[in-house]
Amino acid sequence: MSEEQDQIVAPQDRKLDGIELLVEAPPAMKRELEERCRWVHYQPNQVIVDRDDESTEVFFIVKGSVKVMDFLANDQEIALAELGSGSSFGEMSAIDASRRSARVTAVEETTLAALPSKDFRRLLIDCPGIAMMLLKRFAGLIRTLNNRVTSLSTLSPHQRVYYELLRMSEPNAQGDGTWMIHFLPKHEEIASWSGTSREDVAMAIGHLAREGIVGRKHKSLVIKDHGRLQMLLNL
Repeated sequence: MSEEQDQIVAPQDRKLDGIELLVEAPPAMKRELEERCRWVHYQPNQVIVDRDDESTEVFFIVKGSVKVMDFLANDQEIALAELGSGSSFGEMSAIDASRRSARVTAVEETTLAALPSKDFRRLLIDCPGIAMMLLKRFAGLIRTLNNRVTSLSTLSPHQRVYYELLRMSEPNAQGDGTWMIHFLPKHEEIASWSGTSREDVAMAIGHLAREGIVGRKHKSLVIKDHGRLQMLLNL
């Protein structure tokens, strides 16, 4: 595990009230957990845990955001998730004491509360509602990863880019039938999510633009023909 930034987290910031997984924990239990946590601060792009690390703490994101990633056989980076304030990660290693299965890095300045695995396992026993919430989250994660595996194994590089564009888009609030990706990520980031290269992303978006399926509007991408983009994905 990478060493955290040597910065003291102020006492008034050491609060777990906004953590989604702990929503059913009584206030007194949260205060006790706050005392048991190790409070750490990370800078952007700093590695928090790495694949195969032997650490077993659970991390609660108090402020900031992190990116969870893995690597393909050719060491190509592939993003698995991005988690923001209120989220948590590291629960699997805390439960089964196995090595970390992914790398987690800070996207921005991030404050974390690290809870020892023995305290986390006790929490699951003492608060069954939290255990059930965790099971539901694991189920959702498995479903999401199944879809990602399918897209990586059966789709062409361009189709994987189309899949990510569709995933990131939402209906235009103007109700004109178009879909929007507000603040389109850099090509490197889209490549990380789709398991492709920056060149693949540029070529795929360029093709869509030439076909009139997408267009740029300031920092956003407008999907003019959502149905046609879906058809290209399913060819």
